[in-house]
Amino acid sequence: MQAVCLAGLMCVGPVASIHAAQSIRFLTASELQSSLLSPQEDVRFSGRNYIMGVVDTLMLTKSVPVCMNENTEINQITELVVLQLQQRPELLRYNAASVVREIMVANFPCV
Repeated sequence: MQAVCLAGLMCVGPVASIHAAQSIRFLTASELQSSLLSPQEDVRFSGRNYIMGVVDTLMLTKSVPVCMNENTEINQITELVVLQLQQRPELLRYNAASVVREIMVANFPCV
């Protein structure tokens, strides 16, 4: 196999490119829930930051009608996501970002 060069900025050898091809997938809501409930603080922090990234993207794109009070904190949103995932286990098989988006739309509608 040959090395792969991406946009002329970085060349990746065969082992790295094979590994990259095998690791491309989206985070599931189940994996997000595992992060949020982890006993390890850094893993929970990572899950919370994932949610914050989804929310930030929703607020920037305005493609989904989500309106939050200026006092809404990420910990409140995280607790809401954890609660919804516990109450609705059927969501666990879906893409984590889409589940967070739907939870935000349902709980923070623009009226």
